[in-house]
Amino acid sequence: MQLIDKATSKGIIYHVFRDEEGLLFVKFDNGHLSAATGRPILKQLGKGSIKDDGTFTGILTMKDKHGHYLDPHVRGSYVLRLLIDTEINSGKNFERFKSTWVAGSGISDNLNTFNKGLAQELSEPEAARQTWTGQWLKKNYDFEQVHHVKGQYTLAPNINGTPCRHYTEVTVVFSP
Repeated sequence: MQLIDKATSKGIIYHVFRDEEGLLFVKFDNGHLSAATGRPILKQLGKGSIKDDGTFTGILTMKDKHGHYLDPHVRGSYVLRLLIDTEINSGKNFERFKSTWVAGSGISDNLNTFNKGLAQELSEPEAARQTWTGQWLKKNYDFEQVHHVKGQYTLAPNINGTPCRHYTEVTVVFSP
């Protein structure tokens, strides 16, 4: 893995690495030093890449398994933008954003918002656009279209008592 960039935002230093397969990783220095080497211990916040077909896929790891932020000052929006813009700056075309949301303690904010929208009788694309990711993509890259919604769900009553899908995992693809 090779360090390709460093960026600073609000006093936090972000390190951008690229591995042998082309995948980007964003890590930050949380102030802890390795007892063995004396070097900073970097904590991973996200990884991803834009594939040859123009689709960005990645994952943010802003929270631990208990749902607590790894650092109260790091922002997922900055990490995600750093991943995507690093790829764009390397000459890749950003045409689609593929996101998978899963149920789990502290990690399912997008999924919860999506399911809430479905329970309020929004269509799947409308519900996807209401999530943090949907709103962020519209604001930063003018991505408004939702082309693909697929996942695992059960049926649960919506606000009017009519059965609607309640996802435990869903993959959504956004584009301009």
